[in-house]
Amino acid sequence: MTATANPSRTAARPTGGGLAARRAVIRWAVRLFRREWRQQLLAIALLTVAVTGATFGLAATWNLPPSSDATFGRADQLIRIPGDDPAALDTRVTAAREWFGTIDVIGHRRVPVPGLFDPVDVRAQDPAGAYGGPMLDLRQGRYPTGPAELAVTDGVARALRAGLGARVPFGDADRLIVGVVENPADLHDEFALTDPAHANRPQSVTVLVAGDHDTMEAFRRTVDGPLVRESRPVAERTTLTLAALALATVGLLLVSLVAAAGFVVLAQRRLRQLGMLAAMGATRRHLRLVLLVNGAAVGVVAAVCGTAVGVAAWLVTAGFVETAAGHRIGRFDLPWLTIGVGMLLAVVTATAAAWWPARAVARTPIMSALSARPPAPPAARRTAVAAAALLAAGLTALVLSDGSNPLLIVVGSVGTVLGVLLASPLTIPALAAARGGLPVAVRLALADLARYRVRAGAALAAISLAVGLSAAIVVGSAAAEYRSREAAGLGNLADSQLLVRIGQPDPVIPERTAAEIAALHARTDTIAASVGGAIVIPLDMAVVASHTDPGREGGPTGHPAVEIGVPRAAGESTTSHPLYVVSPELLRLNGAAGMAVDADTDVLTTRTGELALMNIPARGVRPTVRTLARSGYTGLPDSLITPAALDRHGWQPARVGWFLTADHPLTSAQLATAQELAAAAGLTIEARREQGSLTALRTGATVAGVLLALGVLATTVGLIRGEAAADLRTLTATGASRRVRRTLTATTAGALALLGAVLGVAGAYLALAAALHRDLDPLGAVPVAHLVAIVSGLLLVATGAGWLLAGRPPPSLARRVLD
Repeated sequence: MTATANPSRTAARPTGGGLAARRAVIRWAVRLFRREWRQQLLAIALLTVAVTGATFGLAATWNLPPSSDATFGRADQLIRIPGDDPAALDTRVTAAREWFGTIDVIGHRRVPVPGLFDPVDVRAQDPAGAYGGPMLDLRQGRYPTGPAELAVTDGVARALRAGLGARVPFGDADRLIVGVVENPADLHDEFALTDPAHANRPQSVTVLVAGDHDTMEAFRRTVDGPLVRESRPVAERTTLTLAALALATVGLLLVSLVAAAGFVVLAQRRLRQLGMLAAMGATRRHLRLVLLVNGAAVGVVAAVCGTAVGVAAWLVTAGFVETAAGHRIGRFDLPWLTIGVGMLLAVVTATAAAWWPARAVARTPIMSALSARPPAPPAARRTAVAAAALLAAGLTALVLSDGSNPLLIVVGSVGTVLGVLLASPLTIPALAAARGGLPVAVRLALADLARYRVRAGAALAAISLAVGLSAAIVVGSAAAEYRSREAAGLGNLADSQLLVRIGQPDPVIPERTAAEIAALHARTDTIAASVGGAIVIPLDMAVVASHTDPGREGGPTGHPAVEIGVPRAAGESTTSHPLYVVSPELLRLNGAAGMAVDADTDVLTTRTGELALMNIPARGVRPTVRTLARSGYTGLPDSLITPAALDRHGWQPARVGWFLTADHPLTSAQLATAQELAAAAGLTIEARREQGSLTALRTGATVAGVLLALGVLATTVGLIRGEAAADLRTLTATGASRRVRRTLTATTAGALALLGAVLGVAGAYLALAAALHRDLDPLGAVPVAHLVAIVSGLLLVATGAGWLLAGRPPPSLARRVLD
């Protein structure tokens, strides 16, 4: 009998089982994930933490930037008009109202308050104004409605030491505090609010208007006289959030490299199962699909859990973020679309992390898979060449970047990281080769590491990456802190010093009688006694007694104080510094005790370059300068004018304050007492301002790096020791003690921890040295304590945990545990 095959039906039959086979493989992979989810807790935890950080970071980045509502309210443009000429001020405000129609006028007047350096901004603002609503909010009480009423921010209330319902002297009259207000878009904006209908003549006015830039320019051309115009800046909120998403993507990619070590462990654990699947006819594509589905499942779980935890963390900490940001924050004002993209990225990166282990397992011969034989490690020469090429390319890109080219920095960082990751497994055989002369248990543990180099190398690369990121943050923050301190010096003052001034800092010094000075000196002595018997150094400034200055509006008249600064062309602004009359005490304070001053020297100063005397009737007076050594403190009286210069110019010394220095750091209680005494006497005090420190960042990076590396270690060491269970059973049967079992696990964990820590720190320093090669001084500020904590902490914790947790004997000496 003859049979004819149907070629069309044969050709239409799908190869490898088609869609039905893929569905079956996917269902099996999901069941495996549900059954073995405990073995994947590390990868899930790592990705969950990354998604949590990304979600929280996106929420914070979305809400942290300052809002232009703090200045513009709901307006598009603002105009600042000086109030020196009341008639001109009224004319310009009327012109703005006629030109724009609806406007919102806010008057400003600066009122000195005892105990504060800066005068308080008293605003005459209508709470129901057309555009200023977002700039004003009532927290307690009510808005002022009469000439004797005042509403203040909490900072001004603290300075006045008065609360709601108190009557305080303010400016030229007593005022009743009827409300507590704030600028919701800028919580650091301290001001007092008065009723616009009963406010004093303003010193300046802000006019809020709607319109575009061209309309504003057209109006500007119709107005004579000076006015300052500003346009609402373009919102940077979206740009910053996208930048945060890009940063979160990089973080997820790096975490996926760490998670890849967990997927290597999982692939090796399932090797026999996958071999059985291949023996039943599964193709390589099916085998890859098993692990890819597992990676996607891990990503989905991590994305959902991480997003939920991140949003919950945001809701809990939003109040603290609000305080740090300095403006009110809507709790659910979040970039939900961007957060959704972050969740999708988590799934994609988890799937990508599972791809390489899936590819390697799919290529494993069936017999090797069924016997669970560890795959042959790749040729060391090929890996070494690739690692060297990537390291060279990465370091070259970082050198060429000069620490400022973002593209080269990214390329160089990625190349260096990949080079270190590829080089990490090559160190395992070198460590195993040096095991001669060590105890048997140690030699066996190191031999097992070399035997299982593929999975141990993946774990070592992940540990190196975790430690390297941590070390890079630690070393980089130390370098940044070094540079910032170089730029800012040691701060304004030492923590044992106080600078006491008479009144507010002002280049116009009013005339004071000897009795007034004596009374203020007595008050200063009281302050010195309250902080523990500090030494009091009088501070005099040179004033031009032949010239009278009217001072600021509302302030006393006086004589201009001579200052020093860098000369500028006419119409340009510059920064000037006060000149104090030289005295033996001030010379000692500046480290120049007993210095002989020449008669022709005008100024002793720590400042360098071209200098000129300023705030005097004559322009371009260049003094004869002698340089003092820098102390590092920016608020120290370190610019001194000599008595000979006073005689040459006919200037007179005038008492402006006192400098107090104690022999011990001042406590917060002493500072509070000193400020109260100064405010009661009409004096102001400058104390040390705390400098920002990145120590907390370094500590957090250290702890995070060690914990992440320990998580990778725990899974890897457990797998390696599990695969070596046959050796352990043999050792136990031949009489090996519990100590031997402990030594095996402790050595495995300690060796991986030590190699990973050394490689990670070395890689971080290589990358930073390449990026900062033109100025390596910041890297000289080595954060020894944190680096020692990373290396020794990881080594000790890993070794100790391995020793403590490995004493239990194997459950069976004769039977191999089945999968």
